[in-house]
Amino acid sequence: MSLQSVAKQFVDLCNQGKNFDVMRTLYAPDIVSVEGDGRETVGQQPVIRKSEQWVVDKSFDFQAIRGPFFSGPSQFAVHFVHKVTPKATGKQITLEEVAVYTVNKDDKITREQFFFEGAR
Repeated sequence: MSLQSVAKQFVDLCNQGKNFDVMRTLYAPDIVSVEGDGRETVGQQPVIRKSEQWVVDKSFDFQAIRGPFFSGPSQFAVHFVHKVTPKATGKQITLEEVAVYTVNKDDKITREQFFFEGAR
């Protein structure tokens, strides 16, 4: 595979709503996930658990993805728009973020870093 192939597979799976399949198949065992506030999670299973905890209290009404956008031989970025309804409020909100992914020579994602506007 190539960086472009990994990125295309990433976007294709996300567009099918298979975000957790991305984590199970494309993430390296030692992936580092960096949130917009700087918090880091290390390891494929801890990153999956973090994501499972994030989705448990929301319904996902819409997801749009732009990209991939490439930088150098090992990175791509994706722009996400999520419309979610937190169960606590029942009011839909829109969340936008950009994520940058680093891919190693084994075609596994070793780092993801999220950027968002404003406070969360």
